[in-house]
Amino acid sequence: MGKEEALQILVLRNLLMAKNKDTVNPLWGGRFEEGNDSLTKSYTSSIDIDKALYEVDIKGSIAYAEALKQAKVISPKEFQKIKKGLVKILSEIKSDKFEWEEGLEDVHMNIESALAKKAGNAAKKLHTGRSRNDQVSTDLRMYLNIKIDESLKNITYLQKNIIKQAEKHIASIMPGFTHLQIAQPVTFGHHLMAWYEMLERDYMRLIDAKNRMSVLPLGSAALAGSRYKINRSFLAKKLGFQSLSRNSIDAVSDRDFVIEIASSLSILGIHLSRICEEIVLWSSSQFEYVHLSDEVCTGSSIMPQKRNPDVAELIRGGSSKTVANLMGLLSLMKNLPLSYNRDLQQDKEFIFGSVDYTNDSLALLALLIKDMKVNIKKLEADCKLGQITATDLADYLVDKSMPFRKAHETVGKIVAFAESKGVQIFELEISELRKFSKLISEDVNYYLDPVKSINSRTLVGGTAPSRVKKEINTAKKVIANR
Repeated sequence: MGKEEALQILVLRNLLMAKNKDTVNPLWGGRFEEGNDSLTKSYTSSIDIDKALYEVDIKGSIAYAEALKQAKVISPKEFQKIKKGLVKILSEIKSDKFEWEEGLEDVHMNIESALAKKAGNAAKKLHTGRSRNDQVSTDLRMYLNIKIDESLKNITYLQKNIIKQAEKHIASIMPGFTHLQIAQPVTFGHHLMAWYEMLERDYMRLIDAKNRMSVLPLGSAALAGSRYKINRSFLAKKLGFQSLSRNSIDAVSDRDFVIEIASSLSILGIHLSRICEEIVLWSSSQFEYVHLSDEVCTGSSIMPQKRNPDVAELIRGGSSKTVANLMGLLSLMKNLPLSYNRDLQQDKEFIFGSVDYTNDSLALLALLIKDMKVNIKKLEADCKLGQITATDLADYLVDKSMPFRKAHETVGKIVAFAESKGVQIFELEISELRKFSKLISEDVNYYLDPVKSINSRTLVGGTAPSRVKKEINTAKKVIANR
């Protein structure tokens, strides 16, 4: 017998041994004669992931029980039993006294089963006119609403720390880069405010997603709606939803809101990664632009001198999970027919992973930037490299009535000449510059100075300190009005 055949026999034997004809699930097993085997139970269970929904599930069930009371499906006394039981279960879960059962599949059935032990027959009426399909969609929206609010607060806190650093360095000059090559002089404060703008777009995207998500599915039941006179408007107000779903089939199968949030978080993750990439570069011995606190660095197990920017690196690396989670959700949804399919059970692992990465990373990056020390002398020194005011020299010639393309060509030749001498263009003598154009005179030095170059860029969005200060004040007002 070959190894492959032996392995197949072993797998079949384990499957047979795993077979366990247990009693059927009491919450849905009326038409079944046998219970699932243990492998099926383990494979279909989502309790390890979706138990995170316990608090919103209980809140939703209390509200639904109240709606059932209003519809006269349950009595006031039964409502009180259900509410008391659910509050007790919530307390047990929060104190780690609740026993989760894998065989009950998910958070909803675990809570419903526990409620039956506390509220008796009244608990058996709670699911009247409600399906796990509309229940989980409602729970997930409520849960993500809470998590988005956390993300919005974390984005704002990170932005505040960026603004504080930017205020300190409104006039601190540094090289601006394109293609990771020195390009033109800017201020460090201006560069930091670019980070702020990236995060501001993330903030607005999450607000938009949050508003679009605020549609109540509860009352859609499995897919056809409910025959009971459930006051859905009451439920929406009670649970904090802005509107009601208008098609029960779409309501239970819609996961656009999950995909949209995952997309927004993946863009945010990319922004965090780009910011951290710059921090990793800037903190290196080659750049020495910033110094990170010990709180966000680690050492090497072999090299005693090392201070590694591990937090920034892990945020940068972790952003890949948000992209992978988005792709997972898109792949999960792309072939599903209407309405609900069990595949949707797997949406939570993707979105919960993105949410957790986002909130942890935002908090850590805020800490990193808050305590970051800036090496102003090194920033200034690097502004004397890379022919950094070459564009300003071209602008000078344009101001002397030379067409821009001709000015561009002329300055290119000047740069090549300076580099052949191993100097910067501002180190050339006026007589040397005039060999390339008689339009050049002593006033050219105003254009070759990096500080003067920066101060000249006063248009909206420019790097002049006066403009950066205005943008910081605008950002402060935006945040103050949140």
